[in-house]
Amino acid sequence: MKKILFLLFILFSFNTMAVEEFPVEHFFKEPLMLAPTLSPDGEYLAALTPYNINRETNSRCKNRPFGQKNSKGEVHFCDVSRRNITVIHIADKNKDCQAGNYAACPSTRVTQLRGQNVSGFFWVNNERILFQTGGDQLNGIRGAIDSIGLYAVNKDGSKPTQLIKPEDALTSKVIQTIPLNRLSDDPDHILVMRNDRKRYIMDVYRMNVYNGKFFRQITSPGPVISWATDRDGVLRLAALQDEESLSYETKIIYRDGEDEEFREIDRFEGLQNGWGAIGWDETQEKVYITSNLGRDTYAISLLDPNTGDIEDVFEAEGAEVRSMGFTEDGEPITVVYRDIDTKPQRHYVNDKWKNIIEMLKGALQTDYVGIASMSDDEMKMVLSVGSDTNPGDYYMYDRTKNSLAYLGSSRPWIDPKTMSPMKPFSFEARDGETIYGFLTVPVDSDGKDLPLILNPHGGPFGIQDVWRFNPETQFFANQGYAVMQVNFRGSGGYGKRYERIGYKRWGLEMQDDLTDAVEWAVSEGIVDPEHVCIYGASYGGYATMAGITLTPELYSCAVNYVGIWDLEMLYRQDGRWDSRLGRWFRNHVIDVEKDRAQIEKTSPRYHIDKIQAPLFIVHGRRDYNVRIEQAETLMDALDEKGIPYEVMIKREEGHGFTLYENNVELYTKMQAFFKEHLAK
Repeated sequence: MKKILFLLFILFSFNTMAVEEFPVEHFFKEPLMLAPTLSPDGEYLAALTPYNINRETNSRCKNRPFGQKNSKGEVHFCDVSRRNITVIHIADKNKDCQAGNYAACPSTRVTQLRGQNVSGFFWVNNERILFQTGGDQLNGIRGAIDSIGLYAVNKDGSKPTQLIKPEDALTSKVIQTIPLNRLSDDPDHILVMRNDRKRYIMDVYRMNVYNGKFFRQITSPGPVISWATDRDGVLRLAALQDEESLSYETKIIYRDGEDEEFREIDRFEGLQNGWGAIGWDETQEKVYITSNLGRDTYAISLLDPNTGDIEDVFEAEGAEVRSMGFTEDGEPITVVYRDIDTKPQRHYVNDKWKNIIEMLKGALQTDYVGIASMSDDEMKMVLSVGSDTNPGDYYMYDRTKNSLAYLGSSRPWIDPKTMSPMKPFSFEARDGETIYGFLTVPVDSDGKDLPLILNPHGGPFGIQDVWRFNPETQFFANQGYAVMQVNFRGSGGYGKRYERIGYKRWGLEMQDDLTDAVEWAVSEGIVDPEHVCIYGASYGGYATMAGITLTPELYSCAVNYVGIWDLEMLYRQDGRWDSRLGRWFRNHVIDVEKDRAQIEKTSPRYHIDKIQAPLFIVHGRRDYNVRIEQAETLMDALDEKGIPYEVMIKREEGHGFTLYENNVELYTKMQAFFKEHLAK
């Protein structure tokens, strides 16, 4: 038996309260509120809310009960919603509104998307909002075409404008437009960086937020991959990287002011190594940085660019520290990070904000309060409270009135008491490496002899499953399954050594970590070895296919969601691997020419005849990360071998489904699939 490293009470204190089995829609219908964000002056609040145009405009839908399927068992068109932007005038003189009843404040839905969701937005001035649409949901990775368009609208819904057409941003490369500075002294423009000249070189422009016109601001001093401005919008720092450098050598240049010349202040190997600016001190003479130079994990420091002196601010043993909050005038609020168990934590850097946040924690009776948004004058704040069992609640704190009021919840129909806690664990893999993960079991379970869904994450490098509310995990647990999420070697969050030992180990030690996790759970009596399925997306889809081909005796069934089965095809996808990305693939995944023995050992393509487990294949035709050909050639090979499978392909989806009706259909089919092949 492998040595168990104590990271939790493995003999879990399980809740034996009986919980009803909820319908699929309970977990996957559109949240009522997401990303509430204050305007700079604090007088308006914008948020993502569901918009069902059919119920508002179609007489057949107005009185139809929610949730009734159509004749094919699919979501009825009357129940289809899309995520749109609603703006609330929280400074309206209405007495109820001023008393903190924000439902009484005037509101306006400023976008009316029908075919896809608003994926993100931000205020560029007190009047105008920029937003993006579509995009893929997995790991925050965006698909090529849906999410590169940029749009704008006023807070009253007027002057809607498409600033960047997606088709204009997709040439021989994906042209990104990344905001740098809001330019508070120039409300008609924001500062952005764009790679319109060359794939990896970023130039800086002023972009007009009303018509989308660009005005170049500076001649690039070399192959700049990233810029940083001070709070006034002055370009002060840049990172340059040689495309041909095998070590991704990175040079940092700096200048004291707009009229000064840039000069080199640092140089380092830039692959999972180096430092980046995250903010300026109040004098704008020193830079807060997150750095892992000379250490395994990232930590926060304060750099004096003129002397090179570095003052340590905070590091957390075994965990990455990369984020810090600041007020609009540069006052540091707190360091924000996730601990070794990936729970959110704060490190206070001044007493003022420590007193404010600790007071709010006490008022809301919670261990952690997030500051989701803040007005420029710091007098109004949107607070967020959530956990592994709470999808998220939002509150408005008014410092002037010293008042705290409830804003709304993302999924108010979910009772946290009916959800299952995520329990962190660790174990020792076969080669002695400590592997981390989470186990979620049904609320009414004794935690023994359970059917298991092993759910490896995508990426894989630098990605980490973390402690949070995950509707998918909760859905499976509610169905009676234990869910295991393993941060196998190569995952992020545990330092560069842990990530680097995963390089070129697809199907080898990375896969062994998943096998060892299952065997550990079996040895602990948590899991029934005859009832184990594997389900993963993207890289997790590769791990799924590797699992049922390299260790076919381990799994009772498998779901390959937008996943990879042919590593050579992944490498050779048209337009995906240019010379630099090709080199990265060869050094991090596999060299398809030189590593023939390894590719024939680890690519599921060469072992398909070993499949024993029932397989469900899911893909989107608009997937630009793992192309549909991966699913199509897999199905062809299965057909040729006479191996049965189930399949679901959606033409309008990309690298992970985003549309409500498709998610309901997907998880309804997964529910039936697991009930047939996994349930006891």
